[in-house]
Amino acid sequence: MKPDNERSQWHLDKTISIGHILSTIIIGFSLLSWALAVDKRVEQNAQHIQFLYDNEKRIEERVEATRDEIRQDLRNIGGKLDRLIERQLRDKQN
Repeated sequence: MKPDNERSQWHLDKTISIGHILSTIIIGFSLLSWALAVDKRVEQNAQHIQFLYDNEKRIEERVEATRDEIRQDLRNIGGKLDRLIERQLRDKQN
């Protein structure tokens, strides 16, 4: 029988058990699977961000076009009002 102090000391063994090999392989595959899943989510997020950016740009262009149309319509209305007022002033003077 070995003394108690020899049993509690650390030791290195040159043999490797199949359990250690299998658990290392499983951990390796788990890490690889996790990394691939993260990469896939990052790619999906990048695509979603690009879609949102493109969509926002299209909306911005439509808003700008609508704003230009409204400005043009207001100019037309202003011109028509000016002509109407001038016509009424001429009619009052005659």
